[in-house]
Amino acid sequence: MTEDRVFRVRIDAPPEAAWAALTDPAQTSEWYFGSQLRTTWQVGSPIEYYSGGKLQITGMLITYDPPRSFTHEFIAVWNGHREDQGSLTWTVEPDGEGCTVMLRHSGAHGQETADGSQHIIGALKRYLESSQRVAAVPIRKRA
Repeated sequence: MTEDRVFRVRIDAPPEAAWAALTDPAQTSEWYFGSQLRTTWQVGSPIEYYSGGKLQITGMLITYDPPRSFTHEFIAVWNGHREDQGSLTWTVEPDGEGCTVMLRHSGAHGQETADGSQHIIGALKRYLESSQRVAAVPIRKRA
């Protein structure tokens, strides 16, 4: 059985910092199971996550609306075979002086991906709220 799983987290960091953490390969490796993101950000192009030089997740970029959201197919290949796990949608919304990040996993199945999604949304929050990250990102002032 498949289902939509939705994870939301309030992060004390500017939305621009969250967007960069989601889309910059150097940053994804810091919080997304050590994986580096590879894509051209062209809708219809491949999107891949590599860890330790091995492909872990592949799929096609379905939507791309910077700096707000993107959706991609989620095909797990970490077990040596391709397992269609639906799609992931990442959304970043301003929230006061910080932001809210939502991860929607559509067509999800299996406890491993539920646990993994919960882990990465928490890891993203910890990464962005770490004292050195917050100090390095300019805080956007409201008018």
